[in-house]
Amino acid sequence: MREIHLNLSDDKQLENIGDSLSSSTRRKILQMLSRHSYSVYQIAKELDLSMSTTSFHLKILREAKLIKEISNPSKKGNEKNISLACESAIVLFGIDHRGGLNETTLQIPLGCFIDYDITPPCCICTPEQFIRPMDDPVIFKDPLRIQAQLISFFKGTITFPLPLDSLKAENISSITIFMELCSECPDYNNSWKSNITFWLNDEEVATYLSLGDYGDRRGILTPSWWPDNSTQYGLPVALKIDKSGSYLNGQKVSEVSLKDVHLEKSTIARFRLGVKDNAKYVGGVNIFGRCFGDINDDIKVQISYFSESAKPNQ
Repeated sequence: MREIHLNLSDDKQLENIGDSLSSSTRRKILQMLSRHSYSVYQIAKELDLSMSTTSFHLKILREAKLIKEISNPSKKGNEKNISLACESAIVLFGIDHRGGLNETTLQIPLGCFIDYDITPPCCICTPEQFIRPMDDPVIFKDPLRIQAQLISFFKGTITFPLPLDSLKAENISSITIFMELCSECPDYNNSWKSNITFWLNDEEVATYLSLGDYGDRRGILTPSWWPDNSTQYGLPVALKIDKSGSYLNGQKVSEVSLKDVHLEKSTIARFRLGVKDNAKYVGGVNIFGRCFGDINDDIKVQISYFSESAKPNQ
């Protein structure tokens, strides 16, 4: 997912977003989709609406670019799953002084991890198969790991490179890392909790409480060979770090800010995630790539930065 950045000259989209949020029914739909995706039928049933009324509300949300539709390959016919298209919408009132704010987006494939220290059980899957032997950390050295689309382990950490595109640290306004995650247990358990912690350049930034290992339905993108009784999808998690602190899914969770993670040390930052030995809930982690789960993305990184000419006063 992503942030929508608007200014006061974006009349049409501002009007569409305003219309979409003016209805309590549409706000309820957005709240539902913040948890996971639903079919049109499921939304109608959950909110006790007719299919035609549900489609009307979804049309308005789609025109505002707040939701997206993805065909469900595991179902017959034209059934579509509805999910959020963005994590947040930001309206910039001051246009001139922020005119130099730019944004770059990176995709970090799961197989590009550069370090790991994990405790089994563990698993790496490509789009076509498990990497074997199962539950043996040796799979993290297998050449097939570069094709990884699902990585899971019980506890420990895995580290990914985060290229900063040769940006100067002082020009970076925020870094947002989008992931699809859930807990990990045998088969699946929708109530299996896990504390998943994030680090940037070895600075602990935030801890996300995953509430389950989700398998009550098939993931939208999960390949057909994957067992029905195993983990199917995760939930979207957005970790944002800016000059004021760190945020998970829009909520401030720590005071760790960009200055604390020392981006000036290298043009490549180290993003690490995992489950600590002493976590309150040691419940493992599943990390989904673009071919598993519900979201057609790898680990996605958005970096907002100022151009040299528009850099704000420090």
